[in-house]
Amino acid sequence: MRKYLSTSLSIAVFLIFLYTLITNVLNVPSFDDYDTTLNFIRRFYFDNSLFSERLETLFGRHNEHRIFFSKLTAATYYGLFHKINFAHLVLFQNIFLLAFFGLMLAVMKGQKLLFPETVLIACIFLFSLSFWQVTYYFWGGIQHYVVFFFSFLSLYMLNKAFRSTGIHFCLAVLAAAVAVFSFGNGFITLLLGGFLLVVQKKWPLLMFWAVISAMLLGVTFFVEPSVDASAHTAFNPEWMARLLFTFMGSFLFVNPPEGQYINIVFCMVVGFAVFGIWIWLFFKGYAFRNPLLYCLLSLPVLTGIIISISRFETKAAGGIAPRYMFFTATIPIILVLILLDLNIVKKHNLKYVIPVGLLVWGAVFYNNKIALQQNNNELMTTIRRWEKDRNTPLIYYKDSGTYSEILQWATDHEVIDVQSSEKSYFNDTNRK
Repeated sequence: MRKYLSTSLSIAVFLIFLYTLITNVLNVPSFDDYDTTLNFIRRFYFDNSLFSERLETLFGRHNEHRIFFSKLTAATYYGLFHKINFAHLVLFQNIFLLAFFGLMLAVMKGQKLLFPETVLIACIFLFSLSFWQVTYYFWGGIQHYVVFFFSFLSLYMLNKAFRSTGIHFCLAVLAAAVAVFSFGNGFITLLLGGFLLVVQKKWPLLMFWAVISAMLLGVTFFVEPSVDASAHTAFNPEWMARLLFTFMGSFLFVNPPEGQYINIVFCMVVGFAVFGIWIWLFFKGYAFRNPLLYCLLSLPVLTGIIISISRFETKAAGGIAPRYMFFTATIPIILVLILLDLNIVKKHNLKYVIPVGLLVWGAVFYNNKIALQQNNNELMTTIRRWEKDRNTPLIYYKDSGTYSEILQWATDHEVIDVQSSEKSYFNDTNRK
């Protein structure tokens, strides 16, 4: 009976998530989309005609990292349809969330931990609105979903690889390369892959992996981006620690309308515990007993360390930014698998974990759906104001001139049609 209940709840969680996605997706640019999508289309298709120039535009840096897959997706869509539809792009990027979920099921099966209860836990944290900025906007999901999918896939394939010419090793290398070129934390896969091969004593594979990793790390770090260092605040380790621990416990942030400070402190305490468990697992020897699960847990932890170093000025508030919280959604899933593998938690104990998870999912869904709909309304209202006044800031913390010019160019060249999107949105809103 419990098996059927868990399966039914998993299906219900997924269907609610899917329905909310389909009914709330927008066909308008937002935040980074003005530069990384619209301005990229201009540079790729209109400003550059030579193959070498287009290749440089595709693989070139965006700030401190590369976003090859994001650019490739936008370029392919425009090349096929001669127009950008952000709603379609968002639906496409969520395929990688589904693929990531499927990959997690494969990991569970490989570890002999695939139960209806563990599937439900994966649904609770992956089909959530905690990272709604990643789910609903192209600039988020096409980078975050893709980098973690290919990072996890690379480690999963590397764990199964035994020959350098085998399909598993080749797929692991290819997936790692895509991860590196998809977002800034993709290079972590190279380091964890090397650790996994050392633990498994796969020395011939390690030699090839080391050479490939050296080249990819060179591409990542040895060409410095043009960043104005004078604009940076002096590093503060206390702020970094606040961000790091809040980030690692953010899978329990429910975005309450009141009492956010208490929720943030709770996340910080939980995050500190997660970090302690991660260290404890290493010194206990679990990292050497089951390197795959330990490496999968290390991906979000090390991602948090990178974010906390580069974004330390945001302090604890930066740890609950919805654009980063997909990374931490993986932490409770992998922790449950590790605790089950260690027999610290038994399968029948999950009946106490699941109700708490469902309560968190419900609170997150309710509160963040409100935040999502408010943000969508602000985006569409801003577009409507911009149509009447080109000096309207499209991004509230950015100068209006640059992004207004990009949007004007995109509408003039029929790359997007904001008027039809705006009319459709407000007509649907009025009907509701």
